[in-house]
Amino acid sequence: MSDQDQLKIKPDVVDREVNQSNHDLELASLPTRQARLKGAIWDTWDKSPRERKLVQKVDWWLLSYACTAYFIKSLDQSNTSNAYVSGMKEALDLKGNDLNYLTTYWNIGYIIGQIPSQLILTKIRPSIWLPALELIWSILVMALASAKNAKTVFALRFFIGLFEASAYPGIITLLGNWYTPQELAKRSAIFQASSSAANMFSGYLQAALYSGMDGRSGLSAWQWLFIFDGILGIPIALYGFWAIPDAPSDSKTRWLSEDDTKYAEQRMEAVGRAPAAKLTWRTFLDVFRTWPVWLFSTAFIAHVCGLRIYSYFNVWLKATGKYTVEQVNVIPSAGYGLQIIFTLLYAWTSDFLKMRWPVIAFACVPALVGTIILSLWPVHNTAAMMTGWLLTYIETGAGIIFTSWVSETCGFSAEHRIVVIGVMETVSFTFNAWVPLLAYNTSQEPHFKVGYQIAAMFFAFELVLTLVIAGVEKRWPASSLVTEGEPASL
Repeated sequence: MSDQDQLKIKPDVVDREVNQSNHDLELASLPTRQARLKGAIWDTWDKSPRERKLVQKVDWWLLSYACTAYFIKSLDQSNTSNAYVSGMKEALDLKGNDLNYLTTYWNIGYIIGQIPSQLILTKIRPSIWLPALELIWSILVMALASAKNAKTVFALRFFIGLFEASAYPGIITLLGNWYTPQELAKRSAIFQASSSAANMFSGYLQAALYSGMDGRSGLSAWQWLFIFDGILGIPIALYGFWAIPDAPSDSKTRWLSEDDTKYAEQRMEAVGRAPAAKLTWRTFLDVFRTWPVWLFSTAFIAHVCGLRIYSYFNVWLKATGKYTVEQVNVIPSAGYGLQIIFTLLYAWTSDFLKMRWPVIAFACVPALVGTIILSLWPVHNTAAMMTGWLLTYIETGAGIIFTSWVSETCGFSAEHRIVVIGVMETVSFTFNAWVPLLAYNTSQEPHFKVGYQIAAMFFAFELVLTLVIAGVEKRWPASSLVTEGEPASL
């Protein structure tokens, strides 16, 4: 099954609806170029009243929670870098590779929590599990403000990563439960863009706290950053208990009627998106005997490890000695602005093309150019250095296209989607936990000679693997490799 076929609605399911519902489902693939373009920008304009009302409800509740929860999670994840360049390094006497260790300990917790959290989602409702973990990690983030030494920060970062491990794969799974392929990439892109907005906001917040709150109540600006971030997460977690609808087949949310949930199930059946069933050892056997878990995970390793480079932009800015603390925190927001723009462009383009792989391949190119510029290290040419750094941000949006691609490739089984996304996230962050320790040793900051070249290698590898996956998927569709009898293998 090709990418294009995956994004079409199956006609054999349409007759399950009454005449109005038939019209609802057929609108998803209007043939004209104008309709395709309009639908790629925002699909609810071309839906019938019934389908539009359902999707708008899901957008209002689920998507709003997904974006705000991921905004807070990303804010918590990025705040250590801003705190590091705003006084925490000196206050806690951080030396050598300690900046990397702050991320490494978070990654270790994140890695340990990924797959167990995904498996728990098959036993405990997401509407309970995800908000409960968000409450816990918000409290732990506030506790960072009381840290007196590096060991305390490392321990807290580990547990924050452990509890935050549920957020990204869990929400991606939720979005796949409710949105069709024509709808998923755009919503996923908005979800991803909320992370970029959080990183941008964190820089402005730290700059504002440094100028207005430093020394208030005996606390430094970097301590206030952790307190504010933690406080912001609590109401979002409480909102999640109400907003998360679980899955169409077992939703108990009050904002959807029984008719809504039945229709949502029919929409998912129409695009071949199977509801969740019992997770067994056979599921794991099927998953690991077929290509998606291996190829998507390897490509995602390259994606995640390559993107690590831009987190050192503010380290370079500080090392130049040309910028104030406020400027060091604010200047990287230009990169996060580019992330938002290109993430949305990637989603619109991939929906219009009804293919994912060309967009991912394209996204790798500017990041590859940026890492090559940094590898050459034109340190006396500030414009060139700035261009190199900013280009590395542009590839970020490809990550959410990857997860949409996985949801569509493994749409025949909810269990496959859950496991593949969980494994993909786990192995990529396993590499992300140790590769930066070698590539970006902060004792060498800001000129990481090996790091910039390794980042270029990762982006090039991601580009090649994307093309490989596109070819393999066309030749061996994932659904054809899992049969009622013995699962086939590539």
